[in-house]
Parts: sequence; C-alpha cells; structure tokens
Amino acid sequence: MAKKLGNDYLVWVEGDQAGTYSLVKGQQTVSISRDAGSIDTTSKDESGYGTSAPGLKSLKISLDTIPNLPDASGYTRLETLCNTTPAAPFNIQIRKNGQTAVAADAVFAGSVYGNIASTEFGQNDAVKSKIEFSAAAAPTIDKLA
Repeated sequence: MAKKLGNDYLVWVEGDQAGTYSLVKGQQTVSISRDAGSIDTTSKDESGYGTSAPGLKSLKISLDTIPNLPDASGYTRLETLCNTTPAAPFNIQIRKNGQTAVAADAVFAGSVYGNIASTEFGQNDAVKSKIEFSAAAAPTIDKLA
C-alpha cells in the first residue's frame, strides 16, 4: 500500500500575472484545519437529546518555513502580500508532486488572507516564520477535504 508523503505537498503563491504561481522556498510543515459551526435543529417535541446540523465551515492553513532567500517570487512575495495594509486577498495553491509540480497537480486552490503570525530569531538557529491563511472565499479546488 502506498503512503502519502508530506514532502510532496507544497504551497505556491500567485504572482503579479494572474494564473502564474511560484513555489515558496524553505517550507517545512503545511497544515489545514476546518471547523464547522453548529446549527441547533432541536424542537420542543424532541426529548432527551438536542439535534444539530453543521453550519458554515471555517478554513485555516498554516505554513511553517525557514525562508530560503533570495526568493523574490515565492517567500518575499508572500511576505509582501501578508504585510499589505489594508489586508487584501490573494491566491494560493497547494500542489502534490513536490517542487516539480504543475498547475494540474493542485489539490487546493483558493483566495486567502495571509498573516505572518510569528518569526523566530533563535540563537544558533535558522530564522523561522509561521504564516497563517484564512479563507477569503470558498476554495475553487479542495481535494484535501
């Protein structure tokens, strides 16, 4: 049985030219979390247990990096987009097949807001950065759900 390897899934950021994406260098861990709110569907004639249905989903993506610079079209562009004021959405993709992936390898694509949540400058350590994304719209591709 084949196993999926995390090393094969990488984040790509859209460039100045729409539809053109660049790999963000220095990636470590990418994680996706989803949470659905709850809609109470309990009525007075039900007893013993409340009932509910899933509500709107919340999507969060987290990217841990050790920036591998220079990377003008990858990490540096992502840094610029995350620091834009006021915040503006931008497009990212997560592609399978590692650094050689092509657009057809996208398993996630969507418009997101980005935030550089933390940067670490440890003694005798590489600089580390955590970037968090939240959905600006429903994903256009989501084969990871």
